[in-house]
Amino acid sequence: MDAAFFLRRRTRFIRWYYATGVGPFREIQRKIDAQESPYDEPPSSFDPEDGQPAFLEEWIEADEAAQVAGRSAISLLSDSLKLYFKALEQQLEFRLSAEDKATAKKEGFLAAYRGALGGVVETDWTNCPVRFDVIEQIVLARNRAQHGEHLSILSARHDPKTLTKHRNLIFASEGELTMWVDEGADPDTWLAPRLEVTEENLGAAITEVEKLADWIEERIPDVRARTLR
Repeated sequence: MDAAFFLRRRTRFIRWYYATGVGPFREIQRKIDAQESPYDEPPSSFDPEDGQPAFLEEWIEADEAAQVAGRSAISLLSDSLKLYFKALEQQLEFRLSAEDKATAKKEGFLAAYRGALGGVVETDWTNCPVRFDVIEQIVLARNRAQHGEHLSILSARHDPKTLTKHRNLIFASEGELTMWVDEGADPDTWLAPRLEVTEENLGAAITEVEKLADWIEERIPDVRARTLR
């Protein structure tokens, strides 16, 4: 199996899925902001003395829907990465050792496969240009997206584990990240930055995953040559 080929098929799908999925919700927000039909006239129940803009609830719901689509895209990306590693086990004919499996239970599958693949391609990863901090955040964001905080809340915030390990969050708005840092960067604060997915940060994350696959693929001929000696 050509693991890199099938990974790229998935990453292309994820890009398309996200762009197609969030499009209608972003269009609703755009129309509300531009006061275009059907949001050009406030409803009869609208009270300007409340101090809130018209169609605020609809704007927020559209934003929440876009974020749900984004979190599902991140989940797909994380699962694709894990399946890619499993496919590499077949392609390169290696298996996770008992020590690797213990690492997976303690630190997650990324750490386990990074250790195992390091031995297969004979690298300590210092010569790899991939931003592993971004790839780690893909997995952490997926885990966070799968566990809601409260029945009344559709959004998700970064958990203390992520905030302790990563100050430079990729899936967060610059404003919330700056505010969190300015307030002392407390990992346990209830004002932790929200998990926010955009076309830009999702694309950046996908690029790092594809870069990793390209880097490993370049070394596959050497791996096969060593097995034939």
